[in-house]
Amino acid sequence: MSKQLTAGDFIEARCTRCKAVTNHTIIALVGTVPVRVRCNTCDGDHNYRAPKVKSAPKATTAKTRQPGTPRKPKAIQQDAEQWQQIATQLQSGQAVAYNMDRSFKVKEAVSHPIFGVGIVVEIFPPNKVEILFEAGRKLLRCKQ
Repeated sequence: MSKQLTAGDFIEARCTRCKAVTNHTIIALVGTVPVRVRCNTCDGDHNYRAPKVKSAPKATTAKTRQPGTPRKPKAIQQDAEQWQQIATQLQSGQAVAYNMDRSFKVKEAVSHPIFGVGIVVEIFPPNKVEILFEAGRKLLRCKQ
C-alpha cells in the first residue's frame, strides 16, 4: 500500500538542470499526480518528470546486421568466388588506375596501389564506389 502524496513530500524525478535523477520536493499536485517539483540538489523548479524505467534490450533479427559487425562467412565466401571468376577474365593492361577524382562505371576494372586489381560492383551517389578486390569489398571515394 503506497502513501498518498502531498505538497512538501520528497519524490525522485529527472532534473532538467542537473540532467540526472535526484530527490525533489513536490510543489504542486493535480489530484494525486505531482506536476511541479523543486530539485533538492540545485534548487531549480520545473515540471515533474518521472524517472525513466530501463527496458529490456531489444532482440535483433537474423536479417539485421549491426554497424561494425563483420559480414557473414557465406557473403565473404561468395565475394571470394566472384573475385576468382573475375580474375580469370581480367587481362593485365585492362584495369584503369584508381584516382578519387575520376568517375567509374559498374563492371569496370580498377587497379588500386594498395588493394590491387578490382572490379566496380556498385556506385553510391554522389561520390562513393564499391569495388571488389581480392581482399574483399571496399567503399572508396570517387567523382560522380
